[in-house]
Amino acid sequence: MASPLDSTYGVWLVSLFLETILYGMGVLQTWIYFAARPTDMLSVKWTVLVVLALETIQIVFFFRSSYFRFVERFGELQLDLVWADSLQLLAAYLSAFVVQIYFATRIHQLTKARTKFSLSAFGIYAILLLAVVQIVAGVIQTIWSYELRSFLKLDDTKAITTLQAAASLACDLLITTYLCLFLNTQKGEMMKTNTMMDMLIRDAINRGVLTALSSGVNMVLFLALPNTFWFFLGLAPSSKLYMNSLLATLNTRQHLRDKLSASDKGWNSIPMATITSGDMPKKMQGRASIAAVDFEMASVDMNGKREGLLVCA
Repeated sequence: MASPLDSTYGVWLVSLFLETILYGMGVLQTWIYFAARPTDMLSVKWTVLVVLALETIQIVFFFRSSYFRFVERFGELQLDLVWADSLQLLAAYLSAFVVQIYFATRIHQLTKARTKFSLSAFGIYAILLLAVVQIVAGVIQTIWSYELRSFLKLDDTKAITTLQAAASLACDLLITTYLCLFLNTQKGEMMKTNTMMDMLIRDAINRGVLTALSSGVNMVLFLALPNTFWFFLGLAPSSKLYMNSLLATLNTRQHLRDKLSASDKGWNSIPMATITSGDMPKKMQGRASIAAVDFEMASVDMNGKREGLLVCA
């Protein structure tokens, strides 16, 4: 007897095609990153390597599941969940979690001069909480799905699956909103500085919109079209979008730095470690906030050594 899933197997293959393209983009960006940023902090390099490893596991076992269904069981519709399905799903959730935590820690570095009980600090706590909810719900959903052993029974996991997608969506929106509001407050009277802040705000929006949209599509299609594979269109590319958003952020730093150097010679020789926006007149706040171009220690002293704090979006 035909199942409701039979007519949407094509969506599975389309999702595999999309995430394969995104994975290729991520691998290329990873190569560019390590070729261009040999002096990055080890914590940043390890974050990139962990994300690459998790995304490789995810796509390898998604392909393994697809091969099982469409080659080894050719002509036989397979509705059972196999171990490869669960493993690739868990890898995707872990990859998204690593990227969300990375951005949360960078935002913390950006605003760490603010008090622990300020509205800014509570924003950080909310981001961390949503990231933890996302991964915990994802792990529970993965285990539960494996125990059910059937795609036709996924509707039983509706509550926990919706919680995972909603937490991921809210986390991405909060990260984007936080960055946009902070960068907007750093604008001063200098047109060049304001232009640069606008560029950083656009980058933050572009980073967050795609990952949030993917989580939203996953949640809406899972609820609106149960017992189909349509939700794969949001779920499958999701972690690859996280991977590419992280690497795009890292790889665009030098481009932004070059623009800054061309428009304001000498700004990057100012040690930033002990300077906060509250210590400077309004006109200088924008220049100091240009530090938002990077996530690492970056200003250079007279001997060519790196020092000072250059943190952000």
